[in-house]
Amino acid sequence: MRSKILILLTLLLAAPALVMVGCGRSVDSDISQKFLMAQQAFDQAAGPDDFRKVAAKYREILDSGVTSGAVLYNLGNTWMNAGRPGRAIAAYRQAQRYRPNDPFLEANLRYAIGRDGSTDARRPIVEHVFFWQNWLGYSAKFYLVAAGAIVSFLFGALAIFVHRRLFARLAVAGLVVTGLLIFSAAYDWYRFDYVVHGVVDRDEVVVRKGDAETYQPAFTEPIPEGTEFRVVKQRGDWLLIHLSGDQEGWIPESDAVVY
Repeated sequence: MRSKILILLTLLLAAPALVMVGCGRSVDSDISQKFLMAQQAFDQAAGPDDFRKVAAKYREILDSGVTSGAVLYNLGNTWMNAGRPGRAIAAYRQAQRYRPNDPFLEANLRYAIGRDGSTDARRPIVEHVFFWQNWLGYSAKFYLVAAGAIVSFLFGALAIFVHRRLFARLAVAGLVVTGLLIFSAAYDWYRFDYVVHGVVDRDEVVVRKGDAETYQPAFTEPIPEGTEFRVVKQRGDWLLIHLSGDQEGWIPESDAVVY
């Protein structure tokens, strides 16, 4: 009876994992050609206007459905050269999801933000519990879930047909590890896809107490370009943003880049 329950659990885990693995999209030759052309245009760019045109080329690749840390990283570099640090920070942050251990990306992000310290000074508790959380890219965690589910399924099948306790124990261990990986991947989904982030894209943006220019400023000073925030809600063309220090207020959507 226990073996049947075990094999059922592993099947339930493995089935969606296999579907997820099969949903990956390969990069076709047309996209590769566009990427090379964008790189060449970057190398030949001579001023902010040229770099803005290069950014449009990288944006076209991303809008076609391609998810690439390399494209996002290059887009961030392009926006920095175009003199738009807010947009550069947004691109770098998205690139971090897929290239978490890239020292060049980390250095460029620190430069764009304008500080020398770590960009992850305040880590949530969950990232201390799942100590590997920022070691692996977003996609890699989902592939590990699939691999863990498949291995658990194989051990569960062996436990049924070979009748060895060792295989049953290995299947249970695999389920535990897969469960942890599922929580880890789910946390990434929450912080990357569910939570909407943003960066101020203009200098000296006034944060207001309501969603209109007629409302009083929420803070004594405007916030500078490159300020990062979390979007709490959107009402029309206005965003209610949450800043570090638990400060909140409204800014026009046109003054920010959200992702």
